[in-house]
Amino acid sequence: MTDKADHIAWAAEAIAVFQRHCRTGDEHAIADLICDLGHLAEERGFDFVSEVRRGIGHWYAEHHAEGRDHLGPDAAVEITINPRYTPFTSQPENPLD
Repeated sequence: MTDKADHIAWAAEAIAVFQRHCRTGDEHAIADLICDLGHLAEERGFDFVSEVRRGIGHWYAEHHAEGRDHLGPDAAVEITINPRYTPFTSQPENPLD
């Protein structure tokens, strides 16, 4: 297992490249990258929500690892998506507006 600092450095490098291409600010970079990974997952035939759930489970196990060679406890991760509706339309609101 590699050092946590390596994983953080790799993620920071990926975000920096993404920000250069998309001109996304620091406050939105991670969320925007996750969104774009969703588009990529769909294009490649993956279930994006399942991949996010699995990724969160991996993060949880690594976050709670007691030593370098042992992952922490497994976690059940549930993701619920509740579209927001305005009282005047039947269309979901855009949370970015």
